[in-house]
Amino acid sequence: MTTLTDALQALATHCQQAATTSALTFHRGVEREALRVDRAAGRISHKPHPKALGSALTHSSITTDYSESLMEFITQVHPSVEGVIKELEDIHNLVNHELHEQDECLWPASMPCYLAGNEDVPIAYYGESNTGKLKRAYREGLSNRYGRIMQCIAGMHYNFSFDQDFWFFLERYKGKTDLSQAEKQAFQSDSYFTLIRNFRRSSWMLSLLFGASPTIDDSFLPKKPDSLEKLEKNTWFGPKATSLRMSDLGYQNKAQADLYVCYNEVDTYISTVKKALQTPYQRYQDIGVKVDGQYRQLNSNLLQIENEYYSDIRPKRVTQPGEHPSAALQARGVEYIEVRIMDLDPGSSIGMQSSTLYFIDVFLLYCMLRGDERLGSAECNQLRKMQQEIASHGRDLDMDFDFGQGPIKLRTKADTMLNNLTEVAAFLSAQTGNPAYQEAVEVQKEKLNNEALLPSAQLLERSKAEQGYQNAMLALSKEQQKDWMSRPLSNDLKKTFMEKAERSLREQEAIEAADEVDFDTFLAAYLTPQ
Repeated sequence: MTTLTDALQALATHCQQAATTSALTFHRGVEREALRVDRAAGRISHKPHPKALGSALTHSSITTDYSESLMEFITQVHPSVEGVIKELEDIHNLVNHELHEQDECLWPASMPCYLAGNEDVPIAYYGESNTGKLKRAYREGLSNRYGRIMQCIAGMHYNFSFDQDFWFFLERYKGKTDLSQAEKQAFQSDSYFTLIRNFRRSSWMLSLLFGASPTIDDSFLPKKPDSLEKLEKNTWFGPKATSLRMSDLGYQNKAQADLYVCYNEVDTYISTVKKALQTPYQRYQDIGVKVDGQYRQLNSNLLQIENEYYSDIRPKRVTQPGEHPSAALQARGVEYIEVRIMDLDPGSSIGMQSSTLYFIDVFLLYCMLRGDERLGSAECNQLRKMQQEIASHGRDLDMDFDFGQGPIKLRTKADTMLNNLTEVAAFLSAQTGNPAYQEAVEVQKEKLNNEALLPSAQLLERSKAEQGYQNAMLALSKEQQKDWMSRPLSNDLKKTFMEKAERSLREQEAIEAADEVDFDTFLAAYLTPQ
C-alpha cells in the first residue's frame, strides 16, 4: 500500500528526471460573490445591474448570481495564484468605482445584510431571450422552494485542475501505461473522483480554518434557533461557530438531505444526479409549474437542473451551448473541480487572501495523493453530519467529534492533518522554489495555537465592538471602498472593461434576436434528458 510520502517521492523523481516542475503547475480560477448594498444604511440594492458593467447574461467577468443585487466576479484560469489575485483586484477596482457613483458598495461577508423579507430581494434579470428567461424561471423556482433570503448567501468558489504533465506522472505512478485517449479520459475522471472523495473526508478543515460566518442578522431567520445566542443590535451568533453558511442554518437543502449522490465514479455520479432530476417531489408539485401563464419553477422534481444540487465540491467540464453539465462529463470526462465550501474573507477587500489560495492548492494535492478508498452511504452521512457540527461548534477545539472512527478531540485531528499538509507544502516549496506553500500552512498552524486568529473569532469580535453584525459589516464595506477609491483606474483598465461591457451587450442582443421558438418549446427541449 502506497503512502502520501511514497507518492511525493515519486513525484519529486518525475520532476527531476523531466528537468521541469510543470507537473506542479496548477491551473486555477475564482468566482467571488458579493451583495450590492446602499452605502448609507447597508440595505440590499433595488437598482438594476449597472449597465456600464455590461450584460449579466454574457459578460465573462462580471455577472449576477441568484439576485439582481448579488454580483459575481469570475476570473480566467491562471497558472499562478498571483495572476488570480491581480485579475480579481482589477475587477474589484473597476466595480467599486462604478458603485461609488451610485452610492453603493459591496457587502464584505458571506451572510447577508438586513433583509426585510423575501420581497426585499430582487431576482436577477437576464433579458428577454429564451436563455435569459430560463435563468429567471430557475430562480423563481429557487424562490418558491427555499425562499429568496437563503439565496443571498455569498461565497468563494475555487476552480482547480492539474497540468497535463501531472497526468503523465500519475498514469505511470499508478501503472497505467500505453492508454488510449478514451482510457486516459477515464483515468483522469477517476482520479478527480479520488480527490473529491478525500476532499469530502477532509473539508471540515477548511470550515474550521477559513469559516467566517459565526454571526447573522436576525432578519435571516423567522425566529432564533436554540443553537444561537443573541448579540445586541439584531445579531444572533453561534458561540463556537465557524461557518453558519455551511451549517444546517445556511445554504442547505433539506429536501436533498436523504439524497445520496455517489462519488465513486463518473457514471454512478451522473446516474444518481439524473435520478434526482427525474424524481417528483410532492411539496414542489403543490407549488405548480406554470400557473396563470407564469412559471413558478422549471419542473416539480427534486432538482430543477443539476446546479440545484448543493455540494461543497463538484466535478466539472466546460459545456457547449445548450449542453447539460452531466452530458459534458459523460462525453468528455472531468476537466476540473470546483471547491464551493469557502466563506468570503471579510478582512480582504477581494474576499480572499493569496495565502488561502496557496493553502487550497496544498490541500487539493494532498486529497489527490493520500489514497483512493471508496465512499459508502454510511460514511457520506457521517461526514455530512460531522461537517455541520464543526461548522456550528468548530471553535471548541477541545470538543470530541466523530469522524467515523469514534470520538476524537478536534485539536488532535486538526494537528494530524496539518502535519500531513506540512509535508505536502514542504515538498511543493522545495520543488518549485516558492516558499508561499510552506508559509500558507504555517499561517494556519498559528490559528490552532491562537484561536483569536480564526476568521470566525475575528468577525465575532468585530460584531461585538460595532454593536452588531449589520453595523460592523457596513463599516467594513465603507472602509474597503474608500481604499479602492484611493487607487486610480488606469486608462487601459477602463478601456478593456468598457470594451468587454459593450461586447457583452451586443452579444445579449444577438441572442435575443436569434430565438426562433417560444419559451415553452425551448424549455421542453432543454428539459429533455440528454
